[in-house]
This record gives sequence, C-alpha cells and structure tokens, in this order.
Amino acid sequence: MEKIWLKMWPKGFPKQLTFVEKPLHEFLRDTAKQHPKKAAINYYGNQISFQQLDELSDRLAAALCDMGVTKGDRVSLFLENCPQFVIAYYGVLKTGGIVVAVNPMFKEDELKYELQDAGARAIVALDHLYPMVKNIQKDTSLSHVIVTSYWDFLPDDPSLPIHSSMKTPKKVFSETHEILDLLAEYAPEPPHVEIDIRKDPALLQYTSGTTGLPKGAIITHYNLLHNTVGSAVWNRISEDDVHLSVLPFFHVTGMIHSMTMPVHTGTPNVMLSRFDTGTAMKAIAAFGCTTWTSITTMNVAVVNSPDIGQYELRSLRHCLSGGAPIPEEILKKWREIVGAELVEGYGMSETISQTHVNPHTNLKYGSVGIPHFGVDCRVIDVETGDDLPIGAEGELLVKGPMVTRGYWNRPQETAEVLKDGWLATGDIVRMDEDGYFYIISRKKDMIKASGYSVFPAEVEALLYEHPAVEEVGVIGVPDPYRGENIKAFVILRPEYRGKVREDEVIAWAREKMAAFKYPRIVEFVDELPKTGSGKILKRVLRDREAKKGDHHMTKSELLEQMVKDAGISKSAANAALNSFITASQMR
Repeated sequence: MEKIWLKMWPKGFPKQLTFVEKPLHEFLRDTAKQHPKKAAINYYGNQISFQQLDELSDRLAAALCDMGVTKGDRVSLFLENCPQFVIAYYGVLKTGGIVVAVNPMFKEDELKYELQDAGARAIVALDHLYPMVKNIQKDTSLSHVIVTSYWDFLPDDPSLPIHSSMKTPKKVFSETHEILDLLAEYAPEPPHVEIDIRKDPALLQYTSGTTGLPKGAIITHYNLLHNTVGSAVWNRISEDDVHLSVLPFFHVTGMIHSMTMPVHTGTPNVMLSRFDTGTAMKAIAAFGCTTWTSITTMNVAVVNSPDIGQYELRSLRHCLSGGAPIPEEILKKWREIVGAELVEGYGMSETISQTHVNPHTNLKYGSVGIPHFGVDCRVIDVETGDDLPIGAEGELLVKGPMVTRGYWNRPQETAEVLKDGWLATGDIVRMDEDGYFYIISRKKDMIKASGYSVFPAEVEALLYEHPAVEEVGVIGVPDPYRGENIKAFVILRPEYRGKVREDEVIAWAREKMAAFKYPRIVEFVDELPKTGSGKILKRVLRDREAKKGDHHMTKSELLEQMVKDAGISKSAANAALNSFITASQMR
C-alpha cells in the first residue's frame, strides 16, 4: 500500500526513530545518575525519586536472583497501579526475566490459566489478592510469592482521596516474602545479564480474550523500547511535563504511555491506583499534570461530571485516548473544557500499544490517525486476501518494529496471524484519501443480518447520538428470519432513567439507520462487562444471550418485520414465511 499518510506527517518529526539500543532499565539507571533527586513517582503525596526507584528495583532484582530467577524465567505481577509495580517491573527486567503482568481483577480460574500458560516461577501480589494465589499455587509452577500492600508506599496523610478498596489494613502471610523485608535485606546489587534487545523477550503480554482464550504475545526489549521512545517523541515530551497515570499498568496502553515513557523521559508520574473521576480531576489541578493517556469511559466520565467546574484542567497539553471509538460529541466537549484536543490512537497487545495515532496538529475526529513510526499497513479483503483500494473496508494488516514475534507456545495461532512479518489484526478498517484510518469493527464481531454485513461499532456510534445513551454495546443474536438480529445493551444517563423506554430507542434508531442496521432489540442495563482496559466484552454478552436461548420473534412479529424490511404486502410476507417454515421443517 502506498504510504499516502506521509503527506500528513507532523512537521519536524523524523519518519523513522533513531535511539540508543539498550534495555529500558539501563535508561532508568542513566536518569537516576543525571537527575537523582527528581521525583519519578508521586503516589498520593509520597514522592519517590529516580535514584530511589533505580535502587529499589536493583534490590528486588538481587532478591529475585537469590530465589533462583534467571534470564528467561517468567515473573508475574498481580498488582494494581502502585510504586511496587514499577519497582517489580524494572527489577524483573534487570534479572533478564520476563514480566507477566496479569489483570488484578482476575478470578481464580483466570489467574491460574495465565500462570500455567506462562509457566511463571514467581509472583508479586497485593495482599488482598494473595488468597487467590494461595488457592491455585499448587496447580502452577510458582515457587516464590512476594506480597505487598498499598500501605507499604502510601503516605500517612495522603494528598489525594484514596479509593475505598485501598483502605483495608495491611495483611501479612507467614508463608510469603514481604516486599519491604526484601528491599531492606538485599543490597542494590543486581546480577549482570547480557541482553540482546532485538531477540530477548522482556514481556509476555496476554491478549484481553474478547473473542477467545488469552494468548501471550512475546514482546522483546526492542519492541518495548521502540514504542516507549515513539510515545515520547510523538507527544513532544519535555523535562517540564507531569504525567497523570491511572490507566492500568498491566495493559499495554497504560504500561507504555503511563509507566515506561515517563521513566524513559525522566518526567514525574502522578500515580493513582484506581480511577475515580473526582480524584483524577483533583490530581490534574493539584499537581499541574500536562499529560494524560486515558480510555473512552474515563473521558465520558470527566466531561459528564457535574463537578467539572470545580477543577482547573487546562494544564493538560497532551491528551491521548483509545480502547474504543470516542463519540464526536465527547471530543468536542473535551476540547471546550480542557482546551487541548483529545487525540485518538490504535494499538494491540501484539504491538505493545500504538501502531496508529492522530497528529496533534492535524487530527480527524472519528479516526485513529495515521500509521506511527516505522509502521506499514495493508487493508485486505476478508474473503480473498486481496489488497483493497482507498476507502474500501477490509481487515487491517500491520508490519513494524513493535510487532510481536509470536504467541508463547502457540505456533499454530502464530502462523495464523503472522505471515512474513505482517500481523493480521482482526479489525475491519478503512483508509481515507489522506491516509487516516477508521476502525469499523472487529472481524469476529461482524453481524450478518438479512444478508448484510453490520459492524457493531457503526451502530454504537449512531446510538451515542441519542441524548439518553451513556454507554452502549451491540451484538448479533440468532434470528430465524434475518439470520442474526441486532441487539443493543444500553446504559442510560442518570437523568433519563425511568423516563425513556426501550421501544422508544428502537423507534429513534429506525429513523437514523438503514433498515438492515438498526437494533431490533434494546435492553437497558446497569453495567457492561469490560476488560481491564475498558473494552466491552462482546464475548461475555454473547455468552449471556446464548444461555437465555430464545430470541425468536413470534410469527406476527416476523410478518411485521418482513413487511418493513422488504416493502411487501402482508399476504406476500405470510406466503413467503410459510414457505420458509415448511422448508426448515423438511431439513
């Protein structure tokens, strides 16, 4: 595909990144020497300098080495955002080990699956999560468990409100290692390990499992470094920037833009363990945060907050978001309130975050932007694999220095998505005449309704225009006439609850969308199942619907639907339906 996006390339930016090729932890060491007293982390008022961060991760690396962790061993982090996550992450890298950051919202079976799949030898876990680890440890390869508490690094008098889930008193377990004991006992003398950054894995990043069992994408030290540097350059990070970090570090977007990039650039990180709208706004105002990478649900919560007028948010200069399409209404409100544009991007676990980002000076609403540093793209026909022209919708393939080398112990799955360096993303996109990309839907989420292909994201984007809709997730459900029906799960804005009905939303949608596209079924819900990164779990919605088992319309409803969709008389529809029923019974 011709790289037409280069004509929109930001002025003054290099087309390719150039940087010293060494592991991320070596850059931490450099920063600690150059700016030893500068704050690396501000955790509810507890400030940790770069020198302290480097030394603490050295101490933990020495402890892990003494436990037998060597190059290539997997070490799991079962932690919310906290200083211990950063300490452990860089400590593992210093041993030559491979980080396996697991979702702290996991239940036992989910945790056991990833620990077994990765073959993790050790784990660093929060104390309130340890009981889960204890229950499944016998079924895993874990030989060492390190436990920590929020209170190990929280100040006595936090400068920001701490989330209610963090207020539980510290717990100690005799059969585990206490992280504070290890940091006190071991000298800051990590092992010397030779790292080939182009080949050696630094991370097993598990996919979110929105369409199946999670798979561990093998991320090399070079993959990590490239997108870390790319994030800093694209956002023009300077030594005066201050980051708000609330996206979960176990996920690629939070890991790169909210953890490794601030460390790499030697810039302070105002760290929150859990997202709370008021606390996030208070942190921005109190500490003059200039950079915030977030997700759509956070952006929606901020612009809709009744308290937004109480906080000065205009210190923000660099605002990135991803995870799901952002309604244009939210983008415009954000710009009005904050003063800076909210820039959308796109990436995957397999690409350790960004492959596409909007240029700050020339963004397009609704687009995820243009290919990032070193990225090449193709848009192909999902049936034939042929390359498609500009404007056509097809599957996105990407190639570049951030692409995984494959899935851990999954050669067949690797071969299915990686061919000659091209990664099949499974996302349906289109590219416009300027080289900007637009996400249409997941290939596996595509709905076949009356022979038409319907992409849930399109329906969701239109439903967001309804004033009563706060959040929405769309899936296909079985239907004997249409093949699949379109169903929308809607969370209503608080002021509309009890004042609008499902059938009214359907009637509104009928006027806004093509006959084959509008949802025939709407269900109001209080919440939607999501991954830790905020993506709606369509798989869970589909599973729930499958268990209900019955989405069939009555014959009279089918007749009414046929008349509307096909524009035929009721008698003709009745004859066609009877023929269909007879044929179905004979099969």
